[in-house]
Amino acid sequence: MKKKLGALLRVVVSVGILAYLFNGIFHKEALDYFQAHNIDPDALSWSERARIVWSVGPQALWDALRKVDALWLAAAVICAGIPAVLGILRWKWILHVQGLEVKFSRLFSISFIGLFFNAFMLGSTGGDVVKAWYVAHETHHKKAEAIATVVVDRLIGLLALFVIALFMMALYHARVFDDPKLFWFSIATLGVVVSTVMGTVVGLWVGFVDKFPGLRSWLQRLPHYGMLRRMVDAYRVYASHPVILTKTLLISFAVHFFSMLSIWCVGRGLGVLSAKITDYFLYLPIINSVTAVPITISGFGVREGMYIKMFHEVGVAEPVALVMSLLGYLSALFWSIVGGGFFLTHRKELPPTDQMGQAE
Repeated sequence: MKKKLGALLRVVVSVGILAYLFNGIFHKEALDYFQAHNIDPDALSWSERARIVWSVGPQALWDALRKVDALWLAAAVICAGIPAVLGILRWKWILHVQGLEVKFSRLFSISFIGLFFNAFMLGSTGGDVVKAWYVAHETHHKKAEAIATVVVDRLIGLLALFVIALFMMALYHARVFDDPKLFWFSIATLGVVVSTVMGTVVGLWVGFVDKFPGLRSWLQRLPHYGMLRRMVDAYRVYASHPVILTKTLLISFAVHFFSMLSIWCVGRGLGVLSAKITDYFLYLPIINSVTAVPITISGFGVREGMYIKMFHEVGVAEPVALVMSLLGYLSALFWSIVGGGFFLTHRKELPPTDQMGQAE
């Protein structure tokens, strides 16, 4: 019941933020319309104002959307698909550390199924849970180790993103401090970075639990404590494989590079010329770091709001920034839909639903 309420709350928050953003853009476009036509909005009735707002506003978004160049959009979709393939290679290396050997073709299928569930399931970890269960089935149901590989895979990707964000913030520190919006978004990014790093350190710290009297006995009363302990032990194995961690971190940089390049292609397709490619590589790591926090469904609302606020500073109109965010999401969503095809083909490989919450 709590999970359902949590998911419902996130849907409400996502819809609420998006409605707020659309409403703000529509009213701003309507205000520009009133000024251009020397119309006093106070002299109009409520119904007349609403009619103009909801005709001029959506038209501005449609004008921005229909200008997109098909070739640039196709390039964006291709760039959005490259990270998925690179991510499979990274996950294969991570699985190898645990002694879990799975054919690349099978990992390809499982990873795309995970993309499908990440896009269409309520919750930010739906796809990861499905990936873990698929690979557990492939490796004789080594559930703890399989789940640990998914956690490590996600964590390495986040740490690479944070490194890029911190590097770009340091490189353009004067610009960060001069722009209040960018400064506070950067502070939020640092908060996410610190929290993730602290969680990583605690996870790798052998004996951390014993430093707090009674904590271990409390943990032992948790359901499936044995599996949780195996997951932590599997997670700590990676500390003794620095070469693998380095290789996976480097490939993660490539993953984020192509993800951001996809958005740049979207911007070019929309005719955005005021934003340089360095603007994308400064703003996007910060945007992606903040939206990595599971506040809304797939980051909806939060991501669009940050696009509008940040790209406005380099001359991108609000409707265009909003469309750029949505088209960037749709470029990645294309590959999630492809994952739906893999799911339909391999759906019998998934364990029964009533077993998915059970541990060994």
